[in-house]
Amino acid sequence: MVLKRLRLHDFRSYQQLSLTPPSGVTVFVGENGAGKTNLLEAIHLCCLGRSHRTSNDRDMIREGAETCAVHAKVETNMGTDEVGVRLYAKQRSKKMIYVNGKIVGRIGELMGHMTCVMFSPEDLEIIKGGPANRRRYLDMLLSQCQPAYFYAIQTYLSVLKQRNALLKAIARGESRRQLDVWDEQLAAACVPIVRLRQQTAIKLNALVKKHYAAISSREHEILTVRLSSQLGQSMEPQEELARLLRQSRDDDLRRLSTSCGPHRDDLDIFLKGHEIKAQGSQGQMRTAALALRLSEMDILTDMQNEPPLLLLDDVLSELDIGRRSMLILQIRNVQTLITCTDMKDLKGAKPDCVLTVDDGFVR
Repeated sequence: MVLKRLRLHDFRSYQQLSLTPPSGVTVFVGENGAGKTNLLEAIHLCCLGRSHRTSNDRDMIREGAETCAVHAKVETNMGTDEVGVRLYAKQRSKKMIYVNGKIVGRIGELMGHMTCVMFSPEDLEIIKGGPANRRRYLDMLLSQCQPAYFYAIQTYLSVLKQRNALLKAIARGESRRQLDVWDEQLAAACVPIVRLRQQTAIKLNALVKKHYAAISSREHEILTVRLSSQLGQSMEPQEELARLLRQSRDDDLRRLSTSCGPHRDDLDIFLKGHEIKAQGSQGQMRTAALALRLSEMDILTDMQNEPPLLLLDDVLSELDIGRRSMLILQIRNVQTLITCTDMKDLKGAKPDCVLTVDDGFVR
């Protein structure tokens, strides 16, 4: 996959911008706050319909503007795709998604036309943060691999919200009779999520071992990942979740929330048999985060028969020389867009294009 053109209108610090990056390595260099990350965020928005930095779409609209737009043209093995996203400052206005010139009704219809893997310093939170960070990592990966997964997780979360609302209504005196219906729907909705997460965790476990060893140059330090789920490795997740919901019903009614299901999943990450977020060094955790992102790249490449776009947001400066060199080696032959504040961080990268970013301008 190759990004041929990126156009921005009133996006973050950019009033108007059109870029045509080469198929190799493009470097955006500039001071902190110059707008480098905004460029990668725009690409991420075209891929996933959302920012990797904020949950509030209005944050991406240039100050004083009522709307912003991002459009991208990519070449894939299947031909040329054009995608775009328009955001509005008005609170109740919905974002507009465009695919090949047509407005589509759902974000899921955007998924898969343009894929990316974003490396950023915040990736450390995948390792040391709470379970929600690791579930989000899995969800974003699987949504790009299989748009059907995106719809599955949306359906599940919608049913979960309804069940939790009913638990609160029961506490106010409403009948319990509808609870069986929502339990049945929640159990059915979990099936594609559980199965795809189980399959992906197995793939990740094999891949992270390889990438961690390559980046760290320490083959004796074995990184492993494992899906931690209340449903275990059940071959019948629907029946298992239905059983768990019946078993936990009284507790759920007391807590006014649903205690069982894939919304409680986690991805356990171990280094040499020990939980890395508890005992790993900062360097080891950064290497583990890189290994997860490189594994994500491998899975997307395998699913789509071509590599995704790679976006490296100021991550090279966080690495020592050895890890930096190994990462650059791992991403060769893939279109890569890198941000940095100092070209010294790119030793060995051999960029095809270096652009200076300064206050909404790229030269």
